[in-house]
Amino acid sequence: MLVVFSKADLDTCLAGALAGVADGDLVVWQPGGATPEQLRDPQTLCLEAGGSGQVELRNFDHHDTALPLPPAATQAFLAAGRPPEFERLVELNEMVDTARPFAASYFPNASHLISGIRFVHARDPVRQFLAGVEALRRIAADGLDPFGPLPWLPEWQPYFEEKQRRLAEMPDIGFALWQSNGLTIAFAETNAIGAPSLLYRHGADVAVVFSPHFGYPPVPKYTICGNQVRVDRLLPVLNARDPGWGGPAHGTIIGSPRAGSRLSFEELRRLVENSSHLLSKTGAPQYAERS
Repeated sequence: MLVVFSKADLDTCLAGALAGVADGDLVVWQPGGATPEQLRDPQTLCLEAGGSGQVELRNFDHHDTALPLPPAATQAFLAAGRPPEFERLVELNEMVDTARPFAASYFPNASHLISGIRFVHARDPVRQFLAGVEALRRIAADGLDPFGPLPWLPEWQPYFEEKQRRLAEMPDIGFALWQSNGLTIAFAETNAIGAPSLLYRHGADVAVVFSPHFGYPPVPKYTICGNQVRVDRLLPVLNARDPGWGGPAHGTIIGSPRAGSRLSFEELRRLVENSSHLLSKTGAPQYAERS
């Protein structure tokens, strides 16, 4: 089976585990997404690589669409017949996907594990993906609680240690707060994964994070997240200056073009501040029923 993915995050790796990715599969990293031919081929598994809503073609994505689609992993979970051993992983992934703070989370959890894998194998996206799929499948098979704490298995220890080291650096992140229309918007420059959660803990309703060297090869990347705040209404403004911005249908997370942003951090700050009247509080994101 040909497997195409764009980023080895928790959602993509979990979707891969649910869709039956195996060692013998040909796994291809395409940061720009799948080709039209790949999306039309039901024998090709496309994960967060386009074709949102086309699950009958084995395209699992929820970006750049007005459809009320859940994360890719939730779509794969439903397509797989809702295997109960993956239920808690899907629940955790939905919280991570919408950048919602966890009611209770312990180190290390499944999100920490995937983050550690991404750090350790930063130069090899395919290895990131395959290691993530294997780890999540192990959590499901062994009946481990993905919310943590997960056991420090020898094969997972390097990932936990790296994530732990990165978390220790988080308090050193500098940020600025800006008030508008009853919302607190935080701006931070960092390459750390998990920065939005830290900004939420400091009282931010909206987190604007600039990662100067994101991914491999590194590109300048912006992520804008809302804690029960829709931020997708900023997309027309941002795309007018920097085409390629997008995000999932729930609207609480948007990101700059996959190939990198042309905006300086100061330009992005001015755009967000001048357009902050477009932001609005909402309830927790609602997805289509799992049926």
